[in-house]
Amino acid sequence: MDKNDYNCQINEWKKKNWSIPDLRGGKQQWVALVFGLIEYIGQNESCSITDYPEIPGASNVQAMREYLPFLKGLGLVRKQFDILVLTKEGLKFRSHMSKEKLADLIQNKYRLFGEILQLLTEAELTISEIDNEICSKYNLQWANLSNTRKRTDWLEVLELIEPIANKKWKASLLGEEIIKKWYLVSPEAIEQMESESLTDIEIQEPPEEIATLLQRLFDSPELHKKRSTYNIWVPSPNNDKIDSLRTIIEFVYERTSKKELFRFICEEFSLKTSSVESILPFLKASGLIEEVGRNVFIATPAAKAWLETGNDLDFIRILHSNMRFVGELIKETEKNTTRNTIYEKAKEYGLNADKTRWRLNFLIEAGVVEEPQYLHLKATPLGKVFVKELPLAEPEQKAKSAQTDTEQSIEIQQDYYDKKLEKTIYLLKEAAVDPLAENKASGVAFEEEIADMFCFMGFNAKRIGGAGDTDVIVRWKDDEGKNHIAIIDGKSKSNGQVSHSDISDVAIDTHKEKNNAEFVAIVGNDFSGNTIKNHARKKSFALITVNELCEIARASHTLGLSLQEMSLLFQVPNGMSMLNEIISEKQRELDIITVVVSTMYSEQDEEGDLSPRDLHFVLKKHTLSPSQEELITAFTTLSKPEIGVLKVSKKNSDPEHVFYTLSDSRKSVCRLRAIASAIESGVSE
Repeated sequence: MDKNDYNCQINEWKKKNWSIPDLRGGKQQWVALVFGLIEYIGQNESCSITDYPEIPGASNVQAMREYLPFLKGLGLVRKQFDILVLTKEGLKFRSHMSKEKLADLIQNKYRLFGEILQLLTEAELTISEIDNEICSKYNLQWANLSNTRKRTDWLEVLELIEPIANKKWKASLLGEEIIKKWYLVSPEAIEQMESESLTDIEIQEPPEEIATLLQRLFDSPELHKKRSTYNIWVPSPNNDKIDSLRTIIEFVYERTSKKELFRFICEEFSLKTSSVESILPFLKASGLIEEVGRNVFIATPAAKAWLETGNDLDFIRILHSNMRFVGELIKETEKNTTRNTIYEKAKEYGLNADKTRWRLNFLIEAGVVEEPQYLHLKATPLGKVFVKELPLAEPEQKAKSAQTDTEQSIEIQQDYYDKKLEKTIYLLKEAAVDPLAENKASGVAFEEEIADMFCFMGFNAKRIGGAGDTDVIVRWKDDEGKNHIAIIDGKSKSNGQVSHSDISDVAIDTHKEKNNAEFVAIVGNDFSGNTIKNHARKKSFALITVNELCEIARASHTLGLSLQEMSLLFQVPNGMSMLNEIISEKQRELDIITVVVSTMYSEQDEEGDLSPRDLHFVLKKHTLSPSQEELITAFTTLSKPEIGVLKVSKKNSDPEHVFYTLSDSRKSVCRLRAIASAIESGVSE
């Protein structure tokens, strides 16, 4: 094969994506669903993302927004505000819809689809053997079979492969015919691509509005200190966080009141107002919206420019210009590194693990960072070229005294629990879509990981399993010492979707009575259709996705949630939303404490002792915009004897006029660490 052919293959590879988006519903109705959705959009000029279409041959149909990632991924549909329209490719497909045409679309958009079909024209293989072959040939480090299984599922429903004996698969006659016209990428071409220089990668120049932001940092490096360390929170119903932000910015393209903005976000993403309160400071701090009047907002010129280009790299440029450790994070991953190493490096920029995790989510979604293996991070070739154009900051070099034994002990313990949590999350997610995970009997690994996760959160949890009993039983005491019991039915599904037919009411009711349980929960990767959701609500069964459970576990670790607070996840129908509000409020409380301490340090030398009322005026234009009541709470917390960061210098019957002075915060931190260490030691023993 000559070099020109290699170059054609490399170009083919680069234009494709890795992950085929999920399509809600059982795989046997995927084809009918795609055809029906395209026909529905084509027939309706005002097709909204909130529409529930009637699709022949498909059951439990969801709102159009649930199918948008898949349809957009194939290039068939685009969104104009809340209206869906067919692209040129979509119109062309609608005029000649067939399984062969749909297969062509998937082959043209996603890597290793045709290459797996090619393997099955040469040999009869099991899913595991296909995975081993494809990973070996293309030097992949896929952690489980899910990537391979998703491709073979589509090859199956498109009738390009067929099952034979001993769980093996082979190419069908249609598959053998269609592969002849597909352009495939060889392992040799990938080896050459990885060895070539990065100079071949071209990146679109930023629009003027965004280029100006970057140039300011180049011209005035001291402005790096003003980049925000504020926490990020974005609604992501389909794990498409950048697209969610794009939807919000489209709405606020023109001047919009805070009330209208909040109403839109609440309705669009099914959130409560208290959750939206946590989004607004990020939107302001990241440079996406600005306040142009009292409670009146509009998209910034840079954000509008991003909407025009539609380029995710322009969003990353805006984020980098306004928030710390964005481009610097890409730089740190130029060589394959671990998440824990990145979290440790982030501390030098004033960020904790949770804030860093959000930045990583954006970078991975934008294609500049990837996860080559479990807990590892690596800048993509695009990321390596992209980061060269960014003005980067140096980490803050703070003088550090030698750590005490207590401080070292705390860091070691914290690192242990961080690693333990991330490992449990990884194993739980893997087992949720692989019933035979860890080479155990069907569903056993998933049930064990569910129990481990609840134990990590502080519950008394145990896997029961076996015929005639529940999968997992969870016990805890509330704040008043009353005992509670919940049973959990774990559902590991290779397609990632748990449907109504997977649940036995009779069995669950029997298990509930047998264990004298108050609550019932079903835990799965995701839940398909309204039938299961409506039925679960009627029976008071809590439906908990793996992602929801993982995020609650992370919040319990970082925010110190109580068992009573976390047990809300078992309550139907509003328990999960109530828990999310508590998490949002607790995170905001911590953010306000950070701002109070920081502002006291910067203002006290010039202004003297300060009251909550004083700080309220100082922080009016801050992204958090804390209320006077919130500041009073923060001052009260920080001045408690067991904390002692602030001391009352002038008393007053009105709490907003009580004046405070900073104490020796270093000693307060050491004392709190010592208490934490003593508690940890007691628990360990």
